[in-house]
Amino acid sequence: MSEKIAEKIEKVHEKRKPRFKALFQYVFISLLLIAAVEYFKYSTRIHYEWFHCTAVKQPFNQNDGSISSVNKIFAVGGPSCDKRGELKIIMKRITRDYEPNDENYSFCIVENENVASIHYPLGEDKGKPGYHAFVGYDHDKELVEDLCKDSTIYHL
Repeated sequence: MSEKIAEKIEKVHEKRKPRFKALFQYVFISLLLIAAVEYFKYSTRIHYEWFHCTAVKQPFNQNDGSISSVNKIFAVGGPSCDKRGELKIIMKRITRDYEPNDENYSFCIVENENVASIHYPLGEDKGKPGYHAFVGYDHDKELVEDLCKDSTIYHL
C-alpha cells in the first residue's frame, strides 16, 4: 500500500513543472499596478491646487505700518473649489493657525455676493474668491473690528 502512495506522489511531482511565464506575468502586472498608483499620486501632488482649495494667508499691517497679528485668509483652487469648499478651508486654516490657549482671537467671514456659488469653471480664470476672513488675536481686536464693519465677529 505504501508503494502505491509513493507512486502517486511521484506521478504528481512529474506532472508539475515550473511555471516561470505565469510567475513573470503576475509580477509584471503587480508592478504595473503599483506604478500606476504612484503616478496618480505624483500627478495629483503636482496639480494639487486644481483638485482642491488652497488657503492663502496675507498679513495685514496697521495704518501706521506696524506689524499686527491680523491676517486676511481666502481660498483659491480648481473646479471643485466652490464657495462651500472655500468656507471649509478658511475655517480649517483659522482653527489650525490660531491657538486660543495662547491668546483669544477674533475673526469674521465676509461673503462676496457678486460671486456665484460655483465659480471656477474649467478653462477660465478663477476670478475673485467667494469668501475671505479677517483673523487676529485680541491685542489687535480693534483692527479686526474695523475690517469687519458689517459682518458678524466671532470671538474664541
